[in-house]
Amino acid sequence: MAVVSDCNIPEDCYYWIDKHVWARRIPSGEFEIGITDPAQALAGKLLVCRIKKVGRELKRGASGASLESGKWVGGVPTPVAGTIVATNEEAEQDPESLNRDPYATWLFRLRSQSADEDLALLVTGPEAVSLYHEKIQHDGIECHRS
Repeated sequence: MAVVSDCNIPEDCYYWIDKHVWARRIPSGEFEIGITDPAQALAGKLLVCRIKKVGRELKRGASGASLESGKWVGGVPTPVAGTIVATNEEAEQDPESLNRDPYATWLFRLRSQSADEDLALLVTGPEAVSLYHEKIQHDGIECHRS
C-alpha cells in the first residue's frame, strides 16, 4: 500500500480519482465499492451513512450511498455499473468506520454486466498511486488520524 501525505492508496483497487471512490473485484466476481482515504479526510468525521437497497440497479456515476459529516453531505457515485447485491450494515451503524479504515469498510457490493468497460475508465496499481499523488498534492489533502 502506498502512502501519500498520510493517505493510504492500496494498489489493488480501481479508482475514480476525481470522485474519490474505489472498486475492488472480490473472489465471487462481484465488486465492493467504497470511498477513498482522501475522501474521508475531506469529509471529516462521518455521522450518517445511508446505502441504497439490495436489488437497486445503478449506472456508472449514480449514487449508491449518501454520507453526512458536520461539514459535508453528499452522494457516493459508483465507479462500476451494476445491481446492488449486498450492503455493509457496519458502515450504516458506525459511519466512523469509514474514517478509521475506508478500504476495509466497503459500502455496497455490485454484480456488474459491464465491468470491463467501466474498469477501462478507472486507474489501478502504480498508475493510480501516481495520479492520486498529483491530486493530493494539488488539492492539499492530508489524511491525519486522530
